[in-house]
Amino acid sequence: MKVVVIGSGTAGSNFALFMRKLDRRAEITVIGKEPTMQYSPCALPHVVSGTIEKPEDVIVFPNEFYERQKINLMLNTEAKEIDRERKVVVTDRGEVPYDRLVLATGSRAFVPPIKGVEKEGVFTLKSLNDVRRIKSYIAERKPKRAVVVGAGLIGLEGAEAFAKLGMEVLVVELMDHLMPTMLDRDTANLVQREMEQHGVSFRFGVAVSEIVGDPVRAVKVGDEEVPAELVLIATGVRANVDLAIKAGLEVNRGIIVNEHLQTSDPDVYAVGDCAEVIDAVTGERTLSQLGTSAVRMAKVAAEHIAGKEATFKPVFNTAITELFGLEIGTFGITEERARKAGIEVVVGKFRGSTKPEYYPGGKPITVKAIFRKADGRLVGAQIVGGERVWGRVMTLSALAQKGATAEDVAYLETAYAPPISPTIDPIAVAGEMALRRFR
Repeated sequence: MKVVVIGSGTAGSNFALFMRKLDRRAEITVIGKEPTMQYSPCALPHVVSGTIEKPEDVIVFPNEFYERQKINLMLNTEAKEIDRERKVVVTDRGEVPYDRLVLATGSRAFVPPIKGVEKEGVFTLKSLNDVRRIKSYIAERKPKRAVVVGAGLIGLEGAEAFAKLGMEVLVVELMDHLMPTMLDRDTANLVQREMEQHGVSFRFGVAVSEIVGDPVRAVKVGDEEVPAELVLIATGVRANVDLAIKAGLEVNRGIIVNEHLQTSDPDVYAVGDCAEVIDAVTGERTLSQLGTSAVRMAKVAAEHIAGKEATFKPVFNTAITELFGLEIGTFGITEERARKAGIEVVVGKFRGSTKPEYYPGGKPITVKAIFRKADGRLVGAQIVGGERVWGRVMTLSALAQKGATAEDVAYLETAYAPPISPTIDPIAVAGEMALRRFR
């Protein structure tokens, strides 16, 4: 069986490895524009800050590792067209035949039509080349002030990196609070206060209209001109669907797939940032542009191609980050988004400590758990705290995936030891708060 993958990022690289484990005889070929296989885009802000020393350090495995698995690599190669009738991929280095084709074309940084966005000193943060350009510019120009356009994950992590390098940082966000797709205003305010204590300032509800100077020397925020020598555009990403559209596959915001990750052509699969899947709460189609989702999609597609009845379940988009030591975890629907979607919810919220009050060293933690009023099921959560947020958001996410209710969360069996956690965990208390409202 000839299996061809277009895309050498997280989804494509992991698919190739999963496929090789499942089928030792398949001819697996990966076509990728970049010179390397998978690296971690999530680690890029930490390369900018210097926490990770070199851009090359975020490459997961060297190319030789894949070649030893007898995976054919066609890197520095662009896929130009998919001929579905002849079952070949047309590249700038010739044609590649396939029996099964996997599209792992990923996403690209979205750059809004801001006047002057093409000028020197304006960057996105999506690739290794982006990081190299930013680090080179900082080393040469030594900017003292940076403006970040967009207060999503990449924008905030970029802002942290610049602040750690000693710059004054302003984050500009068109919505009324940071991380607007992942947090409600109340939990977002906790993150904002922490970042402000580390010298990052914010402007909400306003757009950047122009970038002044070449190299950049200022940014117009609304009617005000703000001095800046570096600008990061972090206004989200868009799925790379051009090849799929050209091939006549069904496409919306992403490439539409079924529960096996098959596109409208059953011999063509799509995985990762480019694939449009199902939202676990609303049942609507959505994009799940997370590294964890990319790996799970890669696994399901490989298993299905290998003959197993693997399915990709609807997503809650569980995510976590850390900013200046503050951990932020989230999944599912926010209270604000639920209201807009016409979904009635009951919220349980608790602010406490990561350790018993009598034990030294506890850090503040806020848990906001969101339950659907109609059936009591857990449909989202936001946790902001000084430590151990990861385990708590993972626990709640796992419960949500199994259909847990407010009662299940309130009576959850948890572990306790004074140096580690309270007798009743904050997530259980949040469940109890919601259960009282139900009753």
